[in-house]
Amino acid sequence: MTAVAYRVLAPALLFLAGMAAGEEPRLYDRLGGGAGVAAIAAALIDRVSADPMLSRSFKDSKLDRIKKLLAEQICDLSGGPCRYSGDSMKQVHAGHHISEAEFYGMVADLREILKQRHVSQAATNQLLRLLAPMKRDVVEPARSAAR
Repeated sequence: MTAVAYRVLAPALLFLAGMAAGEEPRLYDRLGGGAGVAAIAAALIDRVSADPMLSRSFKDSKLDRIKKLLAEQICDLSGGPCRYSGDSMKQVHAGHHISEAEFYGMVADLREILKQRHVSQAATNQLLRLLAPMKRDVVEPARSAAR
């Protein structure tokens, strides 16, 4: 085996050897490990911060910091070695007045990014199930009309 082939195949072989028979890889690995999670987070923040319909809440934000913390959060949620060190979703999104439409727009972008990265539908659904409970802390309820 050439040195290049070994460097490419060795991590995958070690990963597979460490799994029990019939055990499915953890979500973190199915998302591409650290590099995959970082790429997903960066692509998502780049896309939503450039979208006129979604970018409002990212104005004057430190996008590199958001990318880092989002990657950390996805890594943590998906069974990776990271621990999310940011503030709660309620604190982070307070005062941003994020609507359901904006929230679901970001979800649609995340789905598209995962599809482009060839993440399986099962892994996509698993990640979305882990992220879904955050909606209540991100979306500000619509104000009812004054009577």
